[in-house]
Amino acid sequence: MAGMMDQLVEILDEQTKRYEELLGLSLEKRDVIINNDVETLQKINHLENLVISQNQKLEKKRQALVADMALVLGQKENELTLTLMIELMEGKAEQSSLMEARDRIKSVLDELHEVNQQNGQLVQNALEYIEFSTNLMRSSTGQQPATYFPGSDDIYLDETGYIDTKN
Repeated sequence: MAGMMDQLVEILDEQTKRYEELLGLSLEKRDVIINNDVETLQKINHLENLVISQNQKLEKKRQALVADMALVLGQKENELTLTLMIELMEGKAEQSSLMEARDRIKSVLDELHEVNQQNGQLVQNALEYIEFSTNLMRSSTGQQPATYFPGSDDIYLDETGYIDTKN
């Protein structure tokens, strides 16, 4: 069982490294989104896909190992979480290394989630700005009035293309 735990910790460490790579790419992506550098964004997305593919292979190895561990421990595979494994290893040397691996991967995943949320908001803001600009151009050519920010008051343009704030 100790050998299996060591293998699990190694896989988790490798997965953590892949997630750290994704975090670095996501941080780089933030600047690229802000600077509207579409070409670099495409390159980063390609690199992310490669890292995700590597992590999927590691995940398959981890799942196979956890299935074997579940048999040895007499547990159901779908119920054997890292937290449960840590509890089952109470007093054994493997417990601390497994706890450290879990804490490292959780920390990186939490930070990755936060950065991806910020990037998503930046993209959403950029899309709203594009929609506003498109509406502004349409209205200056006699098409529909420009509106901005879904759910907020409309912004109407007068015949000259200037914003009429009196409405």
